[in-house]
Amino acid sequence: MKTTMILNALTFLLSISFNSFADTNKEIESAKKSGKCIYLVVTDKNAKGTDELVKLAESAQKSAKKTTIIKIDRDDKANESLITKYRLAGVPLPVVLVLASNGVVSGSLSKQEASVEKLLAYLPTPKQSEVLLGFENGKAALIICSKKSLKDKETLSTESDKAIKALDNKALKVIVDLENKDEKNFIDLIKPDLTKTTVLVFNGKGQYTSTLDANAKSEDIVKAINKKMGGGCCPGGSSSGCGKPKSNSGCEKK
Repeated sequence: MKTTMILNALTFLLSISFNSFADTNKEIESAKKSGKCIYLVVTDKNAKGTDELVKLAESAQKSAKKTTIIKIDRDDKANESLITKYRLAGVPLPVVLVLASNGVVSGSLSKQEASVEKLLAYLPTPKQSEVLLGFENGKAALIICSKKSLKDKETLSTESDKAIKALDNKALKVIVDLENKDEKNFIDLIKPDLTKTTVLVFNGKGQYTSTLDANAKSEDIVKAINKKMGGGCCPGGSSSGCGKPKSNSGCEKK
């Protein structure tokens, strides 16, 4: 009888744990399928200020409709996989991660750092999300910035494709329309020349290396990607984005 009761209790606890994990992942996957960015609020039993952080996220959400708020408890073993995935084991809590609609982390804010303005600024644009996902997969990025009226981007795009092939597809090409209002935050971050077609080059570590003009050849692009840089960058796992650094030692913070 005792054995049966213990087994039933264990089964029940495992069911709760599994459902908690499944529900959190289901929420994240549902948001991604809906094209929503996520404010992932991470807390534990010792965290102070979680409610205030959630309220800030709720305030930001009023201005950013395509977002959702998901709260997870680091103490819950059911969330262990997510905690490992987002490298949150030793992070002081509470903290809010901003996830792009493709699931990549675009930034993180502690309770002390967070504000409605920052939570909105950290929401990545569609093109920025593509770039960040590439960085997460160790790919370099060729960000072609141009306007619909400028035809020279077609030649630059072709040369970029040649460079990507020469690099065994270890880079991606992203074309940003300088007149696209939906990309304004990203454009403000990477600060391209707004008057002409250029390609901003970032290596696989997310480090900005060079800006080349529209007549750049594939070999110039490859050389820019392979340029030796100092320092490091982790655009997907910290409060850093993928903007041009003030120096070549790392990423510029937002």
